[in-house]
Amino acid sequence: MVEQDPNFKDDTGMLAIIVGLVVLVAMSALPATIGWIQLAG
Repeated sequence: MVEQDPNFKDDTGMLAIIVGLVVLVAMSALPATIGWIQLAG
């Protein structure tokens, strides 16, 4: 394995964490959003 760029793994890890948090929040908020739309409708 080539380890010329030590920041590559860190950036990838941060990106994965951010994406994971966004997906988690989106999945948690989706039912509430659908509920609000149904109530408003």
